[in-house]
Amino acid sequence: MNAARPTQAALWSVAALLLAATIWPLAAPVAVDGQGPLVAGRGAKPFAAPSVGDLALPPQETFSATLSRPLFTATRRPPSPLAALQGGPPPEPSTPVTTPGPKGMRLVLGVYYLRGVVVTPERKLLLLQHHATGRSLRLAEGETVEGWTVASIASNEVVLRQGERKEAIPLHERK
Repeated sequence: MNAARPTQAALWSVAALLLAATIWPLAAPVAVDGQGPLVAGRGAKPFAAPSVGDLALPPQETFSATLSRPLFTATRRPPSPLAALQGGPPPEPSTPVTTPGPKGMRLVLGVYYLRGVVVTPERKLLLLQHHATGRSLRLAEGETVEGWTVASIASNEVVLRQGERKEAIPLHERK
């Protein structure tokens, strides 16, 4: 039984050292002003607040293109001189026939996804899907949608007409 006492005393000594090593970083004084002892012997760098010169923006003249384009106009184009003289809002250009849609799909007339065309010797169809409702449309040559008439359907292009306007929509990107 006397042989167990030195081993037990050694284990208690090791446990006390481990406890002291664990508590020391939490209880050691920390330097606030860069003076005095520091945790883990690392030197602290004082925080330097940025000066007003560091926060200054470039001169307003560098933003002339941004400032000349109205924020709440769909085209971001400056008003025409004629509209400015008349005091009214600038005329909005008509909606482009095709604009890029999500995942590479094309929007036709701003509200329909161009899903594809079917060209057979007997029939030519244009397949559209409304982007909000999901409603599908099948249009043959000569039929109209949103005031536009389907003038022609081919395997590589669809042509739409509205009065004198003619819009050709390519079905494949040219490389």
